[in-house]
Amino acid sequence: MGGGMLRADGRQIGLVGLLLCALLLGACSGGAVVFAPTAAPPDVSPLTYTHPGGAFSVTVPRNWSVYAQNTTTLASAVFAAPGADEPALRFAVINTGARIASSDLADILNRYQTQIRPDVRRYNEVSRQAMGDGSWRLTGVRRTAAGLTQQVNTFIQPIGSLLTVAEVIIPDDGVGLEELQRSVNTFRAAEDTALEATDAVTLAFAVGGSLDLLNVRTWTTPAGVFFVTGEVANNGAAAVRDLPVRAVLRSADGLPIAEAVDVVMGYEIPAGGFAPFSLRFGQGQPSLTASYELVLGGADWQPVTEGTIYGSERLTWTDTSQVGADGVLEIIASVTNTSSETVHEPRIVATVFDANGAVIAAAYNDFALLLNPGDTASARLLIAEMGGTPANYILTVQGKP
Repeated sequence: MGGGMLRADGRQIGLVGLLLCALLLGACSGGAVVFAPTAAPPDVSPLTYTHPGGAFSVTVPRNWSVYAQNTTTLASAVFAAPGADEPALRFAVINTGARIASSDLADILNRYQTQIRPDVRRYNEVSRQAMGDGSWRLTGVRRTAAGLTQQVNTFIQPIGSLLTVAEVIIPDDGVGLEELQRSVNTFRAAEDTALEATDAVTLAFAVGGSLDLLNVRTWTTPAGVFFVTGEVANNGAAAVRDLPVRAVLRSADGLPIAEAVDVVMGYEIPAGGFAPFSLRFGQGQPSLTASYELVLGGADWQPVTEGTIYGSERLTWTDTSQVGADGVLEIIASVTNTSSETVHEPRIVATVFDANGAVIAAAYNDFALLLNPGDTASARLLIAEMGGTPANYILTVQGKP
């Protein structure tokens, strides 16, 4: 893919925004009042969780939710309390292929903290301490999308050829801290794991869920229009379509005062792919706004995976861009259908980033009714409202059968 003043030749992963992120997949019901016996309290007794690949086990409250990754080179799982906005515990194991010498461990710790950890762009280490069991406790703080900070304790330990990571978010009020500490202390890796040998950089892919919010930014135009922009990453094994994203602005006492909702741009977010969103508050940000939340999905939304959406396997393109004297970013692409099938309603999507990797604009254009095999068509995007100076962009093209 070509480039002009801006190049669209790679991804920039910047600040990760998970402020008050919730994934709603259930359905709401209502109607007449029904009298029923008081339900028994939920069972919160400890449960020993064993990773699907057998690489590790850990004891957690049995009513906590889990998202696990099980690949040939990575075993990981994150755990979240009921109703929590983000996971409180994260565990990961890889096999480095050879016993890790103590002389090499310091270099591994430095690499992990400065290059590898998934939140590296929003994390700062505060201290590190050798523990009695051979692990290292790395204490740090990381920024949320709203600029707040949270304390994160990371424990890294070599066990033979295995490298293990345990991470806990320390609650501000201290409630539940004992429970979190108990879980971390029960984490056990299996030295006979079948994990294939890999480099420590694989730990960067130990993500927090099947859907993640990335590179979120809030900004206001000179005319007073307030935007929340960012990306959604699909870490799952199946494509996700028509995913709603809702931003709710709240007052200091938590009351909702404004909201905007839209779906992510593009026909689908492919497995392992990304898609941008842009939520617009035309009346601006209310003066009482103290925080905001981003919600993925909704009460009536269900992930739809049937059918086919065409992408780069059938569509190729080149593109150029320029920023005019009026500050408008113009992107022009030449799109070709290289397949033997007709592609209907081709759509071009652009995600624009600033120098820090934050999403400062996103736009799309359905530029043709169809592309027959071998056809080429021109697509054009004009982006006038941006939350900063554009430094890079990502261009994708999708179509329907």
